[in-house]
Amino acid sequence: MTGDKLPTMQAVAEKAGVSLATVSNVMNQPSRVAPATRDRVRAAIESLGYIRNAAARDLKRSRSDGIGLIVPDILNRLFVDMARGAQITAGQRGLSLLLANAVYAFESFDPLVVTDQQDQFLDFFAEERTSGILYAAMSDPTDGINRIRGHVRPIVVINYDQPGDWCSVLMDNRQAGRIAVEHLAGIGVRRVFYVSPPDAAQPIADRRRGAAEGAAGQGLELTEVTTDGLEFEHGSAAMAELLAGRAEGERIGFVGMTDALALGALGVLREHPELRIPEDVAVIGLDGTHDGARSDWVSLTSITLPGYRMGEEAIRLVLDEAQPGHRHERVILPVGMRLGASTLGSAAAAGGAAAVGAAGTTP
Repeated sequence: MTGDKLPTMQAVAEKAGVSLATVSNVMNQPSRVAPATRDRVRAAIESLGYIRNAAARDLKRSRSDGIGLIVPDILNRLFVDMARGAQITAGQRGLSLLLANAVYAFESFDPLVVTDQQDQFLDFFAEERTSGILYAAMSDPTDGINRIRGHVRPIVVINYDQPGDWCSVLMDNRQAGRIAVEHLAGIGVRRVFYVSPPDAAQPIADRRRGAAEGAAGQGLELTEVTTDGLEFEHGSAAMAELLAGRAEGERIGFVGMTDALALGALGVLREHPELRIPEDVAVIGLDGTHDGARSDWVSLTSITLPGYRMGEEAIRLVLDEAQPGHRHERVILPVGMRLGASTLGSAAAAGGAAAVGAAGTTP
């Protein structure tokens, strides 16, 4: 090809010696074309470097074959797993996944200040007439969804529990807090500190409630510790404060709302060789973002989240949404637990890790 002129479908047809309809069938319904003709057309496409004009095709059909997925932050493993589950499942259905990272971040908890581009991408996917939208919202999605309903009908809300004219895929965040505390009770811990920032998002509030339920059910003493953030340094500061107030010989449990908080706590404990883990202090995280690498000086027990399955279910539901007679579903997926030395000790953790299912496991 010379100059800036792009190859056309007509050029492919002429080079292969077939009609335009045959070229279209090769690209869209190849089973309707004889193998020899199919090979000839594909050879012409490759030789010319032809790429079909998806925008023109979508204009004729008033929609695209793309499913839009809006996630708060691709640095968070939950949303990476979610995107992977959605992408692979969409591909199996002959669809493409279009990923938008809203870069949602808590700039401050008091006062609450967040940055995000969720509404911007919601509008973008509506303007592009995607076949459907998967919306991993961090706040009530009602207004945004109502705004675009005239453009995109199939919408599935992920990870935010809000009744509305849509399907929802959720995980049991209360279960995450509850089973973490129950696990500590099971290893003999009677005093637990639950460490978390303020309830600025639904999952944060739900995990806190679950921890309180677990403590009440087990008859444990639960103390809530409020941090300024979700990161390693906030867990370090919390653990340093707890150790300063810990009575001699008292056994305590530390539950971090994120693995980063729990790892920060372990970092402080590393500076106190006189304290045994988990005999004096047991530590657990709640979001499964840490992969439990063997290089850790103490492997972390953590709740694992079903991100991959959430992505799978969201694709199933968004395709169901487009069918006549569809009835909305609210799917709640369980969490799992990955055991580590931070609650079981090195020897016990090595033998016990396989005994607990991990709902967030991916293929």
